Amino acid sequence: MYLRFLRQTTFATATLLTAWCCTTSLSSESAQESTEANFRVMLETVIQENDEESLSIDFIWTQARAAWVPTDTPYAIMTMSQKLKTGDDVYYDLYQTLSYDSGQTWTVPQEIPSLKLHTIDNNYRRSLSDMTPQWHPKTGRILNIGKSFFYTDDSTPDRSRREVAYAVYDPETQQWGSHQALDIPTQDTSALSIIAPNAGCVQWLMQPNGEILLPIFYYKMSAEQAATTDRTAYDVGNNMNNDELSQMVAVLRCSFDGEKLTFLELGEELQMKQGRGLGEPSLAYLNGTYFLTLRTDQSAYVTRSSDGLHYEELQEWTFDDGSVLGSYNTQQHWATHDDRLFLSYTRRGADNDGVFRHRAPLFIAEVDPQKLVVLRDTEQEIVPNRGVGLGNFGVTKVDGQQIWITTTEYMRGETNVAADNSVFVARLLANQP
Repeated sequence: MYLRFLRQTTFATATLLTAWCCTTSLSSESAQESTEANFRVMLETVIQENDEESLSIDFIWTQARAAWVPTDTPYAIMTMSQKLKTGDDVYYDLYQTLSYDSGQTWTVPQEIPSLKLHTIDNNYRRSLSDMTPQWHPKTGRILNIGKSFFYTDDSTPDRSRREVAYAVYDPETQQWGSHQALDIPTQDTSALSIIAPNAGCVQWLMQPNGEILLPIFYYKMSAEQAATTDRTAYDVGNNMNNDELSQMVAVLRCSFDGEKLTFLELGEELQMKQGRGLGEPSLAYLNGTYFLTLRTDQSAYVTRSSDGLHYEELQEWTFDDGSVLGSYNTQQHWATHDDRLFLSYTRRGADNDGVFRHRAPLFIAEVDPQKLVVLRDTEQEIVPNRGVGLGNFGVTKVDGQQIWITTTEYMRGETNVAADNSVFVARLLANQP
């Protein structure tokens, strides 16, 4: 299914509640095709910077992910990060935009005062980034989980120092609390320590009892090795081919009381000694089984579990015809609907060799939960390729009828492309409620 732009409207900012919204509809041919697909797609532009002044600003929008707040008057809240166009993963303040009409319009993005870039330990500036917010029914709060980046300059973060970070939103006051870090026991019986734990861009799960299953990724080493490893060894460029310094993945069981996230248990550790190892794990649950998808530099992998903590052997993502999916060095996320499992991803082989790491277009397809393969014939394009990456995205289940995929165009100084640092909401309307 292919989308085309039918209409573009200019931005209006008369009031805080006025939205920026350009709607991309399906062409008649695509609409007819979609009746046989899993979802009808409406692509909406929340933010668009289509003038020279906006595009000349030093920052771009990244990591746009939304949570649905099912109060008496439901609304949505989306958080996103400011990132420098220059440097490597240099994130600044966290912003929010809200929708009070089921995503038809959105407020002008505002920085969150309690979650701005700030100085810590004298030498470091700390930012909250790669966040994934979700509603926590038991406490009536939004819990937003991601990671802390630490900087000494505007060129690259210190990747040897990271935290599983979170913040809490209270719908009654409509205020965010402060930047917090999850306290994780760092040493196990093998005398190895968890180094630089990270929950950036992960998809985490709420349990019926209010507990949380949180996938994280981290390094594991002895205190002596940690003390003698130069922090520059953790940087992406130095570590791409360093199998000895590869990240591990595990799922944490945590409790949340409405204010504090507390570690309870560390699940089985998964490892692949290949380049930087495993990263950005995302978790889903369907019909008694937990499903985990993971990123590596070369490909994407999947596994499953009966308890959410202990997993089967990793297998590479493929289509049902046996060919490799082609997603690599970026995240994938899950959606569930009508007792069916779906995966959203980017991949090679979509006339996209000119896009950084083939991170556009963005797709969704159904997964066979028994064989753990993607059903090729169900693949739908939900956000088009306009010349730049869409790799950092999120999934929001609004209700039994509607799922949102939120993403941003990752502008890094590209020219002569159709992209304009837009923030998109791909509204997936289920053909079968």
